Amino acid sequence: MSDAAELNPYADRIGRAFPGGTYDLASWRCWLVADTLVDDPYDETPHPVLAWMAGVAGMGMTWDDLFVWFDATANDGPMFGEHRTTLHRPLEPGASYDVSGRIVSVDRKVGRRAGAFDIVGYELDLHHDGEHVARCYNSIVFPRRSR
Repeated sequence: MSDAAELNPYADRIGRAFPGGTYDLASWRCWLVADTLVDDPYDETPHPVLAWMAGVAGMGMTWDDLFVWFDATANDGPMFGEHRTTLHRPLEPGASYDVSGRIVSVDRKVGRRAGAFDIVGYELDLHHDGEHVARCYNSIVFPRRSR
């Protein structure tokens, strides 16, 4: 294995696309999420957290499928890292969103106490009627314990 591959053995995953899919933003779900988050369930603009929910539900694969891309399982203890949602326009109740996404970064880190871990960044994009509605950036932390 080359020195670069040892430092970042998953660098070749950067740019890998998710299968993608669609997500229908049901009005009842907008109401329920707003009520759960102590937001106004009668507000006509859905809560922004629904962009993340739509992205994850429409990425076209399970969490376990994603973990396999990085030689991990749920038993390895992957953790949610960062999240950032950028809305280019408000979500619409009842709209159907096309979801696409990709891996955008993989960084190997070594902590004094935690040992080696990888931080994998990925983006999920929502489109409606050809317009880019939202982008959600997320990261997952994969502990790399000795096996």
